[in-house]
Amino acid sequence: EAFILGVAIYVIGLIGLIPVVGWYLYAKLFPQMVVWYYNKLNIKVDPKYDVAFKSIIIPLSIAMIGVLIIIFGLILYFFVIKSTEFIEISIILGIILAIVGFILYILLLYTLFGSIIGKVDKFKIYAKKSIYLFLISLIPGFIVSILSIIVSFIPFIGLLLDIILSIFYEPYIIVFYAIAIENM
Repeated sequence: EAFILGVAIYVIGLIGLIPVVGWYLYAKLFPQMVVWYYNKLNIKVDPKYDVAFKSIIIPLSIAMIGVLIIIFGLILYFFVIKSTEFIEISIILGIILAIVGFILYILLLYTLFGSIIGKVDKFKIYAKKSIYLFLISLIPGFIVSILSIIVSFIPFIGLLLDIILSIFYEPYIIVFYAIAIENM
Protein backbone atom coordinates (compact mmCIF):
# COMPACT_ATOMS: atom_id res chain seq x y z
CA GLU A 1 0.00 0.00 0.00
CA ALA A 2 2.89 2.39 0.66
CA PHE A 3 4.05 2.00 -2.92
CA ILE A 4 0.53 2.61 -4.27
CA LEU A 5 0.18 5.74 -2.13
CA GLY A 6 3.62 6.96 -3.16
CA VAL A 7 2.85 6.53 -6.86
CA ALA A 8 -0.58 8.16 -6.48
CA ILE A 9 0.86 11.16 -4.65
CA TYR A 10 3.62 11.46 -7.23
CA VAL A 11 1.05 11.44 -10.06
CA ILE A 12 -1.28 13.98 -8.43
CA GLY A 13 1.79 16.09 -7.67
CA LEU A 14 2.43 16.23 -11.40
CA ILE A 15 -1.25 16.97 -12.04
CA GLY A 16 -0.98 19.71 -9.39
CA LEU A 17 1.38 21.58 -11.70
CA ILE A 18 -1.54 22.31 -14.05
CA PRO A 19 -2.83 25.78 -13.20
CA VAL A 20 -6.15 26.00 -11.32
CA VAL A 21 -7.68 22.61 -12.29
CA GLY A 22 -4.59 20.70 -11.18
CA TRP A 23 -4.41 22.67 -7.94
CA TYR A 24 -8.06 21.90 -7.23
CA LEU A 25 -7.64 18.19 -7.98
CA TYR A 26 -4.53 17.97 -5.82
CA ALA A 27 -6.27 19.71 -2.89
CA LYS A 28 -9.29 17.38 -3.22
CA LEU A 29 -7.47 14.08 -3.81
CA PHE A 30 -4.47 14.33 -1.45
CA PRO A 31 -6.49 14.20 1.80
CA GLN A 32 -8.58 11.30 0.47
CA MET A 33 -5.45 9.32 -0.38
CA VAL A 34 -3.97 9.99 3.06
CA VAL A 35 -7.20 8.85 4.75
CA TRP A 36 -7.15 5.68 2.61
CA TYR A 37 -3.57 4.98 3.69
CA TYR A 38 -4.25 5.72 7.36
CA ASN A 39 -7.22 3.32 7.24
CA LYS A 40 -4.99 0.61 5.74
CA LEU A 41 -2.58 1.10 8.64
CA ASN A 42 -5.42 1.13 11.20
CA ILE A 43 -4.67 4.73 12.18
CA LYS A 44 -7.87 6.21 13.59
CA VAL A 45 -9.14 9.05 11.41
CA ASP A 46 -12.13 11.37 11.42
CA PRO A 47 -11.41 13.52 8.37
CA LYS A 48 -12.65 17.06 7.91
CA TYR A 49 -12.13 17.28 4.16
CA ASP A 50 -13.20 20.91 3.85
CA VAL A 51 -10.51 22.03 6.32
CA ALA A 52 -7.88 19.85 4.64
CA PHE A 53 -8.88 21.25 1.23
CA LYS A 54 -8.46 24.87 2.40
CA SER A 55 -5.14 23.98 4.07
CA ILE A 56 -3.81 22.82 0.70
CA ILE A 57 -5.50 25.05 -1.88
CA ILE A 58 -4.63 28.41 -0.30
CA PRO A 59 -0.84 28.02 0.02
CA LEU A 60 -0.62 25.99 -3.19
CA SER A 61 -2.48 28.63 -5.21
CA ILE A 62 -0.40 31.49 -3.83
CA ALA A 63 2.89 29.69 -4.47
CA MET A 64 1.91 28.54 -7.95
CA ILE A 65 0.65 32.00 -8.93
CA GLY A 66 4.13 33.22 -7.99
CA VAL A 67 5.71 30.57 -10.21
CA LEU A 68 3.36 31.47 -13.08
CA ILE A 69 4.24 35.16 -12.75
CA ILE A 70 7.92 34.26 -13.09
CA ILE A 71 7.29 31.99 -16.09
CA PHE A 72 5.05 34.49 -17.91
CA GLY A 73 7.43 37.30 -17.03
CA LEU A 74 10.31 35.40 -18.65
CA ILE A 75 8.24 34.53 -21.71
CA LEU A 76 7.09 38.12 -22.15
CA TYR A 77 10.62 39.41 -21.58
CA PHE A 78 12.19 37.16 -24.21
CA PHE A 79 9.47 37.49 -26.83
CA VAL A 80 7.54 40.75 -26.29
CA ILE A 81 8.76 43.18 -23.65
CA LYS A 82 12.52 43.79 -23.62
CA SER A 83 12.50 45.73 -20.37
CA THR A 84 14.88 44.62 -17.61
CA GLU A 85 12.71 46.50 -15.10
CA PHE A 86 9.70 44.38 -16.13
CA ILE A 87 11.55 41.08 -15.71
CA GLU A 88 13.02 42.16 -12.37
CA ILE A 89 9.57 43.05 -11.02
CA SER A 90 8.10 39.78 -12.36
CA ILE A 91 10.81 37.68 -10.75
CA ILE A 92 10.71 39.54 -7.43
CA LEU A 93 6.90 39.39 -7.23
CA GLY A 94 6.90 35.72 -8.21
CA ILE A 95 9.53 34.83 -5.62
CA ILE A 96 7.68 36.75 -2.90
CA LEU A 97 4.43 34.92 -3.67
CA ALA A 98 6.19 31.55 -3.81
CA ILE A 99 7.80 32.22 -0.41
CA VAL A 100 4.50 33.38 1.10
CA GLY A 101 2.82 30.21 -0.20
CA PHE A 102 5.59 28.03 1.25
CA ILE A 103 5.40 29.78 4.63
CA LEU A 104 1.61 29.37 4.65
CA TYR A 105 2.04 25.68 3.83
CA ILE A 106 4.35 25.28 6.83
CA LEU A 107 1.95 27.21 9.09
CA LEU A 108 -0.99 25.08 7.92
CA LEU A 109 0.80 21.73 8.18
CA TYR A 110 -0.81 20.81 11.51
CA THR A 111 -4.20 22.05 10.27
CA LEU A 112 -3.90 19.82 7.20
CA PHE A 113 -2.89 16.57 8.89
CA GLY A 114 -4.80 17.35 12.09
CA SER A 115 -7.99 17.75 10.05
CA ILE A 116 -7.35 14.41 8.35
CA ILE A 117 -6.87 12.63 11.66
CA GLY A 118 -9.76 14.48 13.28
CA LYS A 119 -8.00 16.66 15.82
CA VAL A 120 -8.74 19.88 13.92
CA ASP A 121 -12.26 20.79 12.86
CA LYS A 122 -11.89 24.39 11.74
CA PHE A 123 -9.53 26.25 9.45
CA LYS A 124 -7.03 27.93 11.74
CA ILE A 125 -3.27 28.39 11.89
CA TYR A 126 -1.62 26.40 14.68
CA ALA A 127 1.81 27.96 14.32
CA LYS A 128 3.74 26.14 17.07
CA LYS A 129 2.42 22.69 16.19
CA SER A 130 2.89 23.26 12.46
CA ILE A 131 6.46 24.48 12.89
CA TYR A 132 7.15 21.48 15.14
CA LEU A 133 5.87 19.11 12.43
CA PHE A 134 7.98 20.88 9.84
CA LEU A 135 11.11 20.78 12.00
CA ILE A 136 10.83 17.07 12.81
CA SER A 137 10.47 16.33 9.11
CA LEU A 138 13.61 18.29 8.22
CA ILE A 139 16.08 15.55 9.19
CA PRO A 140 14.48 12.77 7.10
CA GLY A 141 13.86 15.31 4.34
CA PHE A 142 17.51 16.36 4.40
CA ILE A 143 18.66 12.73 4.24
CA VAL A 144 16.36 12.00 1.29
CA SER A 145 17.55 15.16 -0.47
CA ILE A 146 21.19 14.11 -0.10
CA LEU A 147 20.38 10.62 -1.41
CA SER A 148 18.44 12.19 -4.28
CA ILE A 149 21.42 14.34 -5.24
CA ILE A 150 23.74 11.34 -5.09
CA VAL A 151 21.55 9.06 -7.23
CA SER A 152 20.92 11.82 -9.77
CA PHE A 153 24.58 11.53 -10.83
CA ILE A 154 24.14 7.90 -11.86
CA PRO A 155 23.80 7.82 -15.64
CA PHE A 156 20.52 6.58 -17.12
CA ILE A 157 18.98 5.16 -13.93
CA GLY A 158 19.57 8.19 -11.71
CA LEU A 159 16.23 9.79 -12.56
CA LEU A 160 14.40 6.49 -12.03
CA LEU A 161 16.07 5.98 -8.64
CA ASP A 162 15.18 9.55 -7.68
CA ILE A 163 11.51 8.94 -8.54
CA ILE A 164 11.50 5.67 -6.58
CA LEU A 165 13.09 7.44 -3.61
CA SER A 166 10.40 10.12 -3.62
CA ILE A 167 7.65 7.49 -3.98
CA PHE A 168 8.79 5.68 -0.83
CA TYR A 169 9.53 8.85 1.15
CA GLU A 170 6.00 10.28 0.96
CA PRO A 171 4.18 7.43 2.79
CA TYR A 172 6.89 7.45 5.44
CA ILE A 173 6.47 11.15 6.18
CA ILE A 174 2.67 10.87 6.21
CA VAL A 175 2.84 8.18 8.91
CA PHE A 176 5.48 10.22 10.71
CA TYR A 177 3.05 13.19 10.86
CA ALA A 178 0.23 10.98 12.17
CA ILE A 179 2.40 9.65 14.99
CA ALA A 180 3.63 13.14 15.87
CA ILE A 181 0.09 14.60 15.91
CA GLU A 182 -1.22 11.76 18.07
CA ASN A 183 1.53 12.51 20.60
CA MET A 184 1.00 16.29 20.73
